[in-house]
Amino acid sequence: MRITVINGVLARQHHKDGSDAGFAPLTIGTYEVVGPEQNGCLEVRKEDGSSLFLPIDKLDTYVKRGDVLLS
Repeated sequence: MRITVINGVLARQHHKDGSDAGFAPLTIGTYEVVGPEQNGCLEVRKEDGSSLFLPIDKLDTYVKRGDVLLS
């Protein structure tokens, strides 16, 4: 699945050990979703190979507001 960000949104980032590292911007662009949902989040792979995590409830809000498209 791919996510197209139309208006920048906030996602979570994790340290290498899996602990929370706070928020990070997911800027305008198209991104690949990696694997199935884990712990209520989708892993979104950026072009540089790093990952951000979108909570499913926030993703639903972003889609309803038109900030993000799923394909």
